Amino acid sequence: MRAKCFADWIDILNERVGYVVSFLILPMTLISVIEVVLRYVFNRPTIWAWDTNMMLLGALTVMAGGYAFLKEGHVAMDAFVSRMSLRSRAVTALITSLLFFFGIGILAWQSGLAAWDSFLMREEVNSIWRPPLYPLKMLWPIGVLLLLLQGVAGFIRNFDKAKSKEA
Repeated sequence: MRAKCFADWIDILNERVGYVVSFLILPMTLISVIEVVLRYVFNRPTIWAWDTNMMLLGALTVMAGGYAFLKEGHVAMDAFVSRMSLRSRAVTALITSLLFFFGIGILAWQSGLAAWDSFLMREEVNSIWRPPLYPLKMLWPIGVLLLLLQGVAGFIRNFDKAKSKEA
């Protein structure tokens, strides 16, 4: 029962993070509109719009991974499992989740190293404006952790389905 509560807590966390980061679309849209108006109406393009939108999109993408996993928004090979029973699907998901955890483990390790190195050298975007890049890179391990946690929640649920006699 505790595992189920933990899985529910992870769902709520990723639901809320997904909701909050979805609002990054608003400044991205506003920045794009400002850039288009300044560039084509006033012939005065900005040096900051592209870099800012790139960083906002990066933050949105990495922080929404757990939410996408929660809503089953990632690519899946349903053709193989669609004819299986619920229990067989759960067992298949448990087996394939080992690959998921292996891949996410490597991603967590490497993104953590990249974020730390970027922070230590105060990395900047290689552009005329040169805004700091390390805050974005520091979001990578956080986003990977959210994705990993959602994978754990899915593992818990599939484990319960696999051991159920009703499925």
